[in-house]
Amino acid sequence: MSADDPSQRLVELIQAGIDPEGNFERLFKLHDRGIRNYFLRRGLAAEEARDSTQEVFLRVSRGLGSFRGESQFRTWLLEIADHVYQNELRRRSTGKRKGKEISLDTGGQGEEGEPARFEPPPQPPKALDEVLKREQTERLSRAIGELPLKMRTCFQLRYGQGRKYEEIAVLMNVSIDTVKAHLHQAKQKLKIELSDAS
Repeated sequence: MSADDPSQRLVELIQAGIDPEGNFERLFKLHDRGIRNYFLRRGLAAEEARDSTQEVFLRVSRGLGSFRGESQFRTWLLEIADHVYQNELRRRSTGKRKGKEISLDTGGQGEEGEPARFEPPPQPPKALDEVLKREQTERLSRAIGELPLKMRTCFQLRYGQGRKYEEIAVLMNVSIDTVKAHLHQAKQKLKIELSDAS
């Protein structure tokens, strides 16, 4: 391992308890773009790549205590990214398997020889409503993506994953009061951002 590897230096500082939040943010900034590009190159949409990158760094924050530096930090990081990507592929294939399949070899017939019934897809809501809803969702996603890292992580753990304050505090290595403060500030910022955009 190179002694001048900035990632390794940051990991050592975090493990020693020296400014863990600040050094973790520096570690995130060093590798955020590379990990996001890793997911984009494998065909994930921009938002999925961002969410998967967040998941990678949540796993890193949980596992840093046991990281012994036997491999380069970047190698370990890419292994975690690969696990997250494989989980995403499994999740997608599980979703596809839930659909009911009708064999085309039976001449378009369903079970027991009866004609297959192809039900039309449900009608979408009025086009305007759909556009407005999509714009609102995109605006919210963008606003969340622009929150500072700790605030964004707190917000996603609480509202994206439904974690309790205590769990978030442990995962992020901060106090419960800090978690509450981050969530309060995140909500205020999002309110301002979304009201300005409307």
